[in-house]
Amino acid sequence: MAVLRILVDNQSARADMPFEHGWSVWVELGRQQAWLWDAGQTELFAQNAGVLGIDPTRAIGVALSHGHHDHAGGLPTLLSLGYAGPVVGHPGILTRRYSRRGGTTFRSVGMGDGRLPDPLPGFVPETGVRVLAPGLTFVAGIPRRPGNYQATEHLFRDTAGQQPDAVPDDACLVIEGKKGPAVLLGCCHAGLANTLAHVRQVLELDTIATVIGGLHLAGAPQEAVAETAAALATAGVSAVHPGHCTGQDALKALADRFPGRLAPTGCGQSLTV
Repeated sequence: MAVLRILVDNQSARADMPFEHGWSVWVELGRQQAWLWDAGQTELFAQNAGVLGIDPTRAIGVALSHGHHDHAGGLPTLLSLGYAGPVVGHPGILTRRYSRRGGTTFRSVGMGDGRLPDPLPGFVPETGVRVLAPGLTFVAGIPRRPGNYQATEHLFRDTAGQQPDAVPDDACLVIEGKKGPAVLLGCCHAGLANTLAHVRQVLELDTIATVIGGLHLAGAPQEAVAETAAALATAGVSAVHPGHCTGQDALKALADRFPGRLAPTGCGQSLTV
């Protein structure tokens, strides 16, 4: 069992906690043990943690879902506050990457452009499966099955638009919840169908009880939303808590598909899984 406290999200559940385009979750495992999952875009994760009475430097570890600035941009703040523990992530989090806006405008969205110190203190590269703590597992290296949706449009490794970025560093956490396994996402660039299929395969899970986090369906085609709904149903998911990059249209469509089982996330929200 774990208690998840949403530090950063695209919306807030509390008037005293600001929000930003980003994602960060404090994962409490009990006995004064906690991991930080992503660090948002700015120092906001630390500010909101303070509102909740949380000192983020006491995390026993940090795990990153991928290397985009809205998930790892707050990491320099954490390091400046004195955090000196491990930082677990796929080695791809340190690469340069860009998002194309319009036809020719490219914006740096990666952490390999000097935003992080090189080498990154405490970095623990992981391309597969790593148990972080009892009941908490990091899963990377998610294969992309032909025909399945993945949220990688307009993402590149160069500013000429010649090297598409498949976001191979996309990862998730799996928590042994009281009602069954819970999957904590970042942006789910790999697509939920690919992610849940891989998690079930490598961890030998029959079903998944809960899914939390960004589904990256904002602006996605209706077919992608339908595929996501089918993936949730196939995995036997009974509770869905979408956040961050899911998008309002997708939220409504999924809520219609899973009445009474979907509740969006927001800064300040606590979820027990």
